[in-house]
Amino acid sequence: MKTVAILVCALALAAVQGDNDDWNDLRVTFGVNPLNTWDFDSLPRSLSGNMQHFVLKDNQCSVKGSSFLGQRYWYKNDPAVILLFDVNGYIAGIQTVVNKTAGWVPPVPLYGTWILEDKDSYAMTVYFVDPSIICTTGRTAGDFANDGTGTGLYLQNGPDPLKNTFLVPELESDMKASYPLWGSGKCFWTMGQHYWYNVTLDMPCNNFIPYCLLYNAGYLNAFCFQISYDVTPSQRYEHPTSFQAASCCLDPVPTCFTGKQTTMHVFLTSNYLANHC
Repeated sequence: MKTVAILVCALALAAVQGDNDDWNDLRVTFGVNPLNTWDFDSLPRSLSGNMQHFVLKDNQCSVKGSSFLGQRYWYKNDPAVILLFDVNGYIAGIQTVVNKTAGWVPPVPLYGTWILEDKDSYAMTVYFVDPSIICTTGRTAGDFANDGTGTGLYLQNGPDPLKNTFLVPELESDMKASYPLWGSGKCFWTMGQHYWYNVTLDMPCNNFIPYCLLYNAGYLNAFCFQISYDVTPSQRYEHPTSFQAASCCLDPVPTCFTGKQTTMHVFLTSNYLANHC
């Protein structure tokens, strides 16, 4: 009962604070328990700040012909969240990576486009700045102070990170006008208005684009990774059933979705509790 009361108070406070379309934070994992430290966990955005035990995994900027960009950092070898930093140490993107040992094989045509092989794993990658600057000029301290988490949302959809990206419209009105196949799903408080690509009831899951885009008050301020498989026990992930997905996020829920799914919502603002569409 105490937990419910705390959540109600937090939501009320957020509503009073109003909308915030500034990308002033980076948080992952939707949850309903405000006492769970994994829910809406705020992640580091600068290598000069508190890295919260994130350590260097590798530097893709030094790998010729790499399919990814940036210095990659992870927390206790957990591939669910890998942070990408530019050459100056400022946040440039995020990945979720699934080890091949999990038993999941991305279906064609997703494999090789939205989901790429990363040696012994599979990766989904999103950049927060123009990919061309990540391993070249990077951002300055002034840029970071002005831009916050980033200047745009670039979903990587091919093996060349400099050529194969989809820049998501910042405005919901532009999304509707320019990309009608990205249809609106459900709106859910603290998440926002979901958009999914060409979802139908009888679609095969190998055609399901593994991202959702989230708008609040008409502005892009969150997104989600979505894997049609219960891949890992990482506490970073959410594992909704088809019923739960229908309640919050998808309309319709494809019949090919069986059992639990693996999702992870990523929030770009600190005022996520005000997300209400």
